[in-house]
Amino acid sequence: MTFRRRSYPEVLNHLLTGILGGVSAESHPFPPPGATAAPYSHALEKTPVKQILAVNGLRNGQSYEFIKDTDYGLSSNGQSLEWLTSGQIPDEGTVFEVDYMPAGIEAVATDLQVGSVLRTLTESIGLEIARMYAQMEGVYKSAFIDTASDKALDNMVALLSIARIQAGRFTAEVVFKRTQGGHGEIYIPAGTRILTADGKLEYEITKDTILLEGQGSAKAVARDVEQNSQGADADTLTVLAKPIAGISGVSNPIPATRSNADESDNELRTRAKSFLHGSEKATVGAILEAVTRQGIKAEVVEEKSCGRLTGAVKVIPHAADMDEDMRQRILAAIYDVRPAGVQVTLEDKVAPIRVDLTLRVRTSADLLETDLRAAQENVRKKISDYFANLPASEPGSANRLIGLVLSVPEIEDVEILDSSQPITDGKFSLAGETTVLGSLEIIDSNLPTLLQVVIGVPEGETAPVQQAITSALSLAVDQINTMNQSESLADESWRSLSFAKLLYVLPLPHDAEGDTGSFNDLLVPSPPALPPESHAQPYAIRFVFSRQSGVSQIVEPGAVAFDLESKERLRLAGVEIQIEAADG
Repeated sequence: MTFRRRSYPEVLNHLLTGILGGVSAESHPFPPPGATAAPYSHALEKTPVKQILAVNGLRNGQSYEFIKDTDYGLSSNGQSLEWLTSGQIPDEGTVFEVDYMPAGIEAVATDLQVGSVLRTLTESIGLEIARMYAQMEGVYKSAFIDTASDKALDNMVALLSIARIQAGRFTAEVVFKRTQGGHGEIYIPAGTRILTADGKLEYEITKDTILLEGQGSAKAVARDVEQNSQGADADTLTVLAKPIAGISGVSNPIPATRSNADESDNELRTRAKSFLHGSEKATVGAILEAVTRQGIKAEVVEEKSCGRLTGAVKVIPHAADMDEDMRQRILAAIYDVRPAGVQVTLEDKVAPIRVDLTLRVRTSADLLETDLRAAQENVRKKISDYFANLPASEPGSANRLIGLVLSVPEIEDVEILDSSQPITDGKFSLAGETTVLGSLEIIDSNLPTLLQVVIGVPEGETAPVQQAITSALSLAVDQINTMNQSESLADESWRSLSFAKLLYVLPLPHDAEGDTGSFNDLLVPSPPALPPESHAQPYAIRFVFSRQSGVSQIVEPGAVAFDLESKERLRLAGVEIQIEAADG
């Protein structure tokens, strides 16, 4: 049943039409029975009709008076009302009312001028009827959650054991952050739960929130779901009870504060609507949410056999450490929401597999060094988030990884040079495993790798000349960079910068003629013999290579060589000579 409130002018028009002997409020369904397409026509009951006085009905859910000769008209034979194709029509499935005068009717009462006794009485009656319609509308609206208000709304949500929240409850402003490289609008419904890492505090947002295309973050107000709990400190609300696609994280930048107003009708209405959704049980989503509430990321997998579901569910925790107390808490949460008759198995914790990567990227040469470093940090975060959120059932996609890197505006091209996990047909071999990013080396010719040389000199020994060391290494670095930008050298073994090769170009106080030379000497068909590592004695020499991604490698006697990648550039960061005191 659809209730439509009649306004005072409409009620008065109905009364006056009846007094004059016409037909008032004749009801017709829209569309007419049997009609499948416009134009629509409705046969009137008392024909022929002299004049249609008014047509009232619902348009877009609101009471509406249709316009004569614009929305409707009388048929030429005076038998029916016809809707004009260019005008407005009533909502489908509703009833409209027609006031009209049949032909040949003579009014018994004609004294309807404003101020007459009959007109005054009619207006008084119409006013009371219109007031009654207003009261009936209030009763009708109080039966629906979308339109009920005040006490009527309180009574309605009480059926769900929900009560209006009074002033004094803790509230906090939370910030949702979009996943790097994500696109499109992201809808975050009211009632979304956010927890602290230990699961002791739980808040819910009070209004729907939308991250628009290109918007990196959005703020929302979240309220404590408990009445007398402790307020959340800053940056402690960081766990989404149910993950949201496209959202990388959430936090509260400032501590929670107590609200000074009762929950509004809109907030209470929204909370009641989300109640049934938030209290779902016996679903995969409910199991995932129950585990997440314990502060553990997990994946819920419905097991299959021969392509069919077996009725068993496996929960794979993404955790490197999970004590017995935590395990029992998770099991209790799972069994509270699991479907009846469905076996749920909680897998043992498995330390995530570390994925070590080496990437070569190409960036624009006109970018500032600070922008290039920021771009590398952005790449690191994207890749770290990818592996941290990679479902255990998926092997991992190298193409997806490349796409994430290329989504950073400063990156023009990327190549995966090395991976600790095999890549076959664009896929990592990670299916069935939880993952985490290990070391990430990013090579960019526009951001050179830094070479720092540290020479320890025993007390009493002659110290090398710092200027001579710096000049020799600067020349060697220039030669290495020139060769590494060239494609003419077929043999790339020279890129392996061993301690002996670097020692060869280093002028030390005890070097005889021929002991040192240019790095280019090592590229001739018959290169000179390299000095033994012991030639560095009595000095303690270390060559420290530091890539801008933060990975460093020390080359010293007995250590592995530093492998220079193609197009990688070096820059001498400095030479440090340290006098070391004798032991004792």
